[in-house]
Amino acid sequence: MTEYERHFGRGGLNEHVDVDTLIEGIGLDEDEIDWRKSFIGFDESDCERLEAFDEVFEEHAEEIADSFYDHLTSYEQTVDVFDRSPKSIEELKRTQKAYLTTLAAGNYDEAYFRNRARIGKIHDLVDMPIKHYLGQYNIYYGLLLSLVTDRLHEQLTATVEAELERALSEGGDDGIDSQRISRRIYEDVEDGIDELHSLLKLLNLDIQVAVDTYMQSRLDALETERDRFAALFENVPSPVVIVRFTDDGERVEAVNEAFEELFGYTAADLENDQSFEELLRPPGEEPTPIEGSSLLAELSDEQNRELIEAEVTLETMFGRREFVRVSAPVDRSGLEDLEYAFYIDVTDQKQRQERLQVLSRVLRHDIRTQMNIVKGCATSLGDAAAADDDACREMADLIDEAADDLLSMSDRIRGIERVVAGQADRRSIDATALLEDVVADVRGRYPDCEFSLSAPERLWLRGSDSLSDAIAHVVENGAEHNDAADPHVEISVVESLGGDHVTIRVADNGPGIPPSEYEVLTGERDRSQIEHSSGLGLWMVNWVVTKIGGALEFDANAPRGSIVTVRLPRAEPPS
Repeated sequence: MTEYERHFGRGGLNEHVDVDTLIEGIGLDEDEIDWRKSFIGFDESDCERLEAFDEVFEEHAEEIADSFYDHLTSYEQTVDVFDRSPKSIEELKRTQKAYLTTLAAGNYDEAYFRNRARIGKIHDLVDMPIKHYLGQYNIYYGLLLSLVTDRLHEQLTATVEAELERALSEGGDDGIDSQRISRRIYEDVEDGIDELHSLLKLLNLDIQVAVDTYMQSRLDALETERDRFAALFENVPSPVVIVRFTDDGERVEAVNEAFEELFGYTAADLENDQSFEELLRPPGEEPTPIEGSSLLAELSDEQNRELIEAEVTLETMFGRREFVRVSAPVDRSGLEDLEYAFYIDVTDQKQRQERLQVLSRVLRHDIRTQMNIVKGCATSLGDAAAADDDACREMADLIDEAADDLLSMSDRIRGIERVVAGQADRRSIDATALLEDVVADVRGRYPDCEFSLSAPERLWLRGSDSLSDAIAHVVENGAEHNDAADPHVEISVVESLGGDHVTIRVADNGPGIPPSEYEVLTGERDRSQIEHSSGLGLWMVNWVVTKIGGALEFDANAPRGSIVTVRLPRAEPPS
């Protein structure tokens, strides 16, 4: 073993290479190696010629390694690859010297090719492009060719000198046999060409193994990706359809198990050149594009702008269902005619929403109707009561007050429903302008309360049309219940240090928000402990803020009052 060979196969990446699995994947067994040698004509004579280079390679190993890496380190792309290697350039040079000496080992058996496969895999592990790896062989050709030609020149010189010396010793100039010298030179050149050819054959075998390892890695990656996608396609809980677009129309290529379970159809049931949605769509129903910026639309803005969402109504084998369809075309060369369609079943949500809307409307209508009757009766009772019947008058006043409270609650519920239902679209909003409008509006309704606003000239956040109502409720809450001698509400807005969110802070000096009203929102109390509707406004604020990705916090102010903090996502100014 040479000094250099001690550094061969000692790198930190070797533990990540399973050579047995690699060799098995390539199919590089003893029979395959023999076939490859036979195919390019590599035999024992080649081994003998290569063994003759042992001393030459040993002598020039350092020179070859230096020249090789001087060339590679002059290119930024290859330097980037070396930076990913756990070895330094000097360590790589020692490995290169060892590699050179193995070319003249004379024994090119299965162990030799296992080592070549290991080397190829390590180059792949550091993400060396195959163009670099194969290109380096050409650089190597040039360096080794110089050794071969130098060796040939030395041999030719020695042959000519020997022939001249022989001729002079046998008879002077008359003893020079030009034909003999030409024949000897021809033989030396032929031997040199044979040596060079043997070297090129061995390097060609090395290249074959290198290409094999790279291709095996790509095949392994493709198989892993295929298996991962197949598992995802089969196990995703939502129905998925793969559709291919042809000149004749659409064709369903495949459906997953969730589709078959929900729709009752297989891919074979839907094989035709007509859109399967047209087959399953009830008469008069058309897909409705989802307007505004939903969660999936935002993801598509950042990652794939081709995602398209729509609401569709389809007839399954078990009845009519409502879906949100997300269409995702395949953005890959040669597969442009494929599209994946994901169907999110929203039937139950829509029915639940519809029931809540109906119940809310009926409840509000019945409350108002019955309370109007109660108020009328209370008024009549009060008018009919004797002037000195204080107990009767007091009862009438209590009935009238309770009726007013219930009517106010009905109006409040209707307002909350309007705000929450109208906050789907998210956009960039100037927080300063929003707060200025809110403060101006609330100040007009509470002139006895002092309001102060601290805000930069402009600060953009991501919000919805309902955000103004939510912030107004927080500010108004600080003024409405404020029983201080000098009531005041302080509003401020700042950008976070990281620049990812905006914080709106509303502080008052009133009695403070009862913990029972906000602890349910923060999770400190169970929701089953909700006792009355006085905290519905805070629920509205919480729904609006969390829907746009924000958060709501509550703290006590000093010496009295509450601090409500609204944290909202930062946004860029609209173009």
